Amino acid sequence: MKLGTGAQAAGFRHLHLDDVGSTNVEALARGQDRLWVTAGRQSAGKGRRGRAWASPAGNLYASLLLVDPASPQRAADLCFVAALAVSDAIYATAPRAATGLALKWPNDVLVNGAKAAGILIEGAHDGGRFSAVIGCGVNIASHPEGTPYPVTHLAGSDAAVDVVSYFAALSDAFARRLAAWDRGEGFATIRRDWLGRAAGLGRRIVVRLPSGDLDGVFEALDDEGALVLRDDAGRRRPVAAGEVFFPGFVPSGPEW
Repeated sequence: MKLGTGAQAAGFRHLHLDDVGSTNVEALARGQDRLWVTAGRQSAGKGRRGRAWASPAGNLYASLLLVDPASPQRAADLCFVAALAVSDAIYATAPRAATGLALKWPNDVLVNGAKAAGILIEGAHDGGRFSAVIGCGVNIASHPEGTPYPVTHLAGSDAAVDVVSYFAALSDAFARRLAAWDRGEGFATIRRDWLGRAAGLGRRIVVRLPSGDLDGVFEALDDEGALVLRDDAGRRRPVAAGEVFFPGFVPSGPEW
């Protein structure tokens, strides 16, 4: 696999490994700014909240390390930057899949209502520096079976897509989106573009919180990236973290 020409010109670097425990862990250990780590397989891939992430060959397992990308207070913006970049790369390499593309708050990528990609962002402080690693798992050649939620893969819609062309497009998309974000100064642009692809915007959704479920109309994102929900009493309620579900879908296992 190789970086796209735009990513190369912007100074990004790339390390590919055949096998690795976790690309996120490997990227953090390397400590190099703008370093992509990709792997053919992962033996210890994980999703949000420590959930296992299946990692068969033929899919993309990639992590981007950013050293001092912005103030830690703006680090949550990277969820939206990453979701846009992952979806940009789908538009570029799998246009048939892209016709059914939507972004599920805060950073899941759906194709025809099924999860095609997941993003995990982790932070670390070392010697006064703040680093963020953005892990992207994209189902390209296959997807897991028996999940408690719908899952899909890109080649199911676009047989021509492959992990090499997708990664090149992804690296270029990240270079563009990070430049637009501009260390948080350009979040308004990122928010606007994310909302343009948002799943459930303007519709009734359910947000699962540790304290219980909230339901209402998904109205907006605020300046910090929180989901703004309008409840039946007309109150606008910002939600900083939670699991979004759409009416009619009841998961059969852990939240996703």
